[in-house]
Amino acid sequence: MWPLFQWHGMLVTFQVKKTPGLVRSKIWSSNLTTYYTLTCWESKDDMLAFRNRKAHLKAMKMHRKLGEAKSVSWMSAFEPYPEECMDRLKAKHGNLVEV
Repeated sequence: MWPLFQWHGMLVTFQVKKTPGLVRSKIWSSNLTTYYTLTCWESKDDMLAFRNRKAHLKAMKMHRKLGEAKSVSWMSAFEPYPEECMDRLKAKHGNLVEV
């Protein structure tokens, strides 16, 4: 599973960097098997254009093979801190289990 996750993660990273409307992207890890991403977009339409196309769409369709995935989104005039993202993820999905 790990090489497959790394491969698709790399393809999604290349895609996000080329997608119009991207303001910022960040990836961080709490351990060697749990990764988080944060993307900030100029508009919801820009975010959906990224989410629903190419490598990201393929990775979403394969998520059972790649590992657990959870998401949360909201509109904001400011880039959130990773801690705020984690708080919103926990509020939406409950306690997050790290593998």
